[in-house]
Amino acid sequence: MEAKTPKESRTIMTDMVLPGETNPINNLFGGELLARMDRAAGISARRHSRRIVVTASVNHVAFNRAIPLGSVVTVDAKVSRAFKSSMEIYIDVWIEDRESGIKDKANEAIYTFVAVDETGRPVRVPN
Repeated sequence: MEAKTPKESRTIMTDMVLPGETNPINNLFGGELLARMDRAAGISARRHSRRIVVTASVNHVAFNRAIPLGSVVTVDAKVSRAFKSSMEIYIDVWIEDRESGIKDKANEAIYTFVAVDETGRPVRVPN
């Protein structure tokens, strides 16, 4: 298997925070953000391994900043390390200022995914 770089797995997802995705104080639900990060990480892991992938763990999540209703949110994920069958995916979450367009880091996370075959057994991934 040929080694791969983080650039080859990079996944960028941009979306807007809508009213049905917010809590009573009009900030994005933490669970909604976790789901967005999980989707981006899964795509990144699949790009790296070219296999079916499953979430093994969420090793670190930092909710450093609230994400208000109407915000443009960008989830940027990439495989940072690969092991025998698992991959560590590093994720940055950015929010874009409505007026200036400047992006500020709001959150970050590290997920671990495992590549599996059609029966759910772990398979090797490129390092």
